[in-house]
Amino acid sequence: MGRPAVVDKAEDGFAYEVSPEQVDQADADAVFYTSFADASKSGESKAVESALWKNMKAVEAGRAFHVDDDLWFMGMGYTAAHQILDELEAELAG
Repeated sequence: MGRPAVVDKAEDGFAYEVSPEQVDQADADAVFYTSFADASKSGESKAVESALWKNMKAVEAGRAFHVDDDLWFMGMGYTAAHQILDELEAELAG
């Protein structure tokens, strides 16, 4: 399946914010997700509890992974990069 087409709309080519009503547009072989601040206030809780989320192929296959926003989006430098790579390896190769 690969990278979802919706990510091509991202200005930075890296990530694209989707609403809970459109979360299924982010389906891929694996999904790494997070939200800024409180998950219940950001819409994350609503999204991951929805039927759209639960029917995504990545979710059904157990390949949807919650990641730490501070590390994945605010982390800078080699230490953060190595931690992210370690998480990717653990989730995707494990």
